[in-house]
Amino acid sequence: MTLRYRYFLSPVLCVLMVGCMSGGSSRIPVPPPEYYAIQDYERIASNANLQLSTDWMNWVPGRTEPERVSVECKGMYCSVGYSHFLRSNRVVSIDTEELMVLPDTNGISTAVENFSGKFLDAHNHGGWMEYSFFASRAAIFTSDTDPDQGVIQVFATVTGSAPLTNPEMEATWAGFVSARDDTAGTHRDSYVTGDASISVSIGAQVLADVYLTGMANVTTGQAYADVTYEDLVVTDGQFSRYHADNERLSGVFYGPGHEEVGGVFEDPQGLLGAYGGAKQ
Repeated sequence: MTLRYRYFLSPVLCVLMVGCMSGGSSRIPVPPPEYYAIQDYERIASNANLQLSTDWMNWVPGRTEPERVSVECKGMYCSVGYSHFLRSNRVVSIDTEELMVLPDTNGISTAVENFSGKFLDAHNHGGWMEYSFFASRAAIFTSDTDPDQGVIQVFATVTGSAPLTNPEMEATWAGFVSARDDTAGTHRDSYVTGDASISVSIGAQVLADVYLTGMANVTTGQAYADVTYEDLVVTDGQFSRYHADNERLSGVFYGPGHEEVGGVFEDPQGLLGAYGGAKQ
């Protein structure tokens, strides 16, 4: 089955300023938190030069296993199944009502987006910092004229401005995980979150350790074992390790001083997601 990919994940997008009454008669525009989130997104997206994405998983009604569509990324572009491109600095406008800023998670700005379009409904969850943002997405094709009606599509991505150089000092970055699990095949809004800790050691090589811990589904409460990757060789500010299509992790340092790190991963527990963190 060939799916048509129509929308790029945009965890924080264009909103309008809203006003409130002040002084009884004057109306003073007061931007909601979503307004500032959009400003951050547009700044990050316009400066982005490197994007990572998981493969795209398509849950087809009546099937117990999802279809996998391979994704290859280079710089600010990702090729999806040789027929579609994601671009890290593409901005898609949506309505204010569809975005909600949440309390910070481990010091990282966080939001959810419920997008409703002509052909699909999407649920996005993720976070952003000064130079990068990351998110996971689940979308269901809704049009009764669409042969893919009822298919739920899941993937995760991270993008930002990467210096493409290695950290020169040992440090730790902390943040969180945004992921989807097997329940995404039936519940579009179901997502998994947890803590992310990344550290580097400096020696003959720069090595990164990634710990994704305390992960649980916010809807079902399902808990997951920690995902750990140690001694990942960092080259040109990037690192990765591949065991299998459903067991791999990659990451990138973002910001001129490597202030941030973000990446994507898959795990045999049925997890697919993104993570990000800020230097401590």
